[in-house]
Amino acid sequence: MKKQLLILFTFVLLAVPMSTFGQKAVRVKFAKGATKAVANGSLTGYESKAVVFVIRVKAGQTLTVEQLPPRNSTKYITLGITNPSGEDVTDAEANCNNNKTIENTAAGDYRIEVTECSKADAWSGSFKIRFTVK
Repeated sequence: MKKQLLILFTFVLLAVPMSTFGQKAVRVKFAKGATKAVANGSLTGYESKAVVFVIRVKAGQTLTVEQLPPRNSTKYITLGITNPSGEDVTDAEANCNNNKTIENTAAGDYRIEVTECSKADAWSGSFKIRFTVK
């Protein structure tokens, strides 16, 4: 009986989207025939919760996620990207990681968490990012 409950609990845990336990994810949708989509979000400082986007791709595609900062802006974001297997595919670079290209994607949902870059000056406000899938 305990084994059956453990299996049931594990199944339920895996069936519940990751966003249920944190910030609600926003599904990125493309216009018919489009390869690019733009999304907006807002952050309230280093301690704010991440803004989460989910994008579905096919196997073998190239996914590019990039910040579109306003001219002369110092409002930098950091992207955290997880592949459909739950593996972090973000490079740990010395910069803010506000642009990322993933080639030869696995099929499924990629999760993109946007936070304020802690290596830049603190800020509050909106941001804009572009998703490109080819």
